[in-house]
Formats: sequence, structure tokens, C-alpha cells
Amino acid sequence: MDKVLFIEGYHATERPADIPADWTIYNAARPLHGHRHWQGHFRHGVFYVAVAPEGDPADEFNDSAEMHKRNRALDGHVCVWVPKAKVVEYGKRVAEEYGVDLTRFEYHEIARSFMGAVERGEIEV
Repeated sequence: MDKVLFIEGYHATERPADIPADWTIYNAARPLHGHRHWQGHFRHGVFYVAVAPEGDPADEFNDSAEMHKRNRALDGHVCVWVPKAKVVEYGKRVAEEYGVDLTRFEYHEIARSFMGAVERGEIEV
């Protein structure tokens, strides 16, 4: 499944506070299916939706499983917010592995390396 990463301290966008933590948020270049919709910063597009895990209790006419299926078919990417601590932990591990001083690198360089490692499937988020 394709993902869009939002790295704390690297990307300006924070996870919307009004969306429960167990809801899945998608981003795409076109409108998607979900229980809440909005437009935001461009990542994989400007369209965002949030899908409740068991459907929205306020909406009896919904099917979360169908929304996930349709969003993937519409090239929706699952949004993942990554805390800065996870990126720094990754940087420390890689620096130790290669025997380099992590302080030689700025945070944005470590974050870009982290994103590359995710894209290559070397680490899971």
C-alpha cells in the first residue's frame, strides 16, 4: 500500500487533531471516499479524507471496507505521521552502522534518508 509520510520537524503539516487516532487518513490528487473530507497541503495531491475503522456512528449508510478499497483504486495514499524521535533513532542506528558522527548531518538530511529507506522497503512505518 502506498503511503505519504509526514515527518515531524521536516514537513509543516501535523495530523489533524479532530480526527481520532484509529481513523485512516488518505491523500490523493482527486477526491476520495471517507467520513470526513478536506483539502490541505500538496503531498500526493491536495485531497484528504478520513475513514472511521468501523464506520462513522453518525452515518448509518457507510461501509468502511468499501471506502478503503475504492480509495486504493483511486490512487489514495495512506498518511503516516512519523515522530522526530523515530527519525533520530534511525539516524543513530545508521551512523553507528557506518561509523560516522551523526552530528555531521542536519536533521533534514536524516529525514530525507529516512524517507528513502522507507521507499526502498528497508524500514517499515
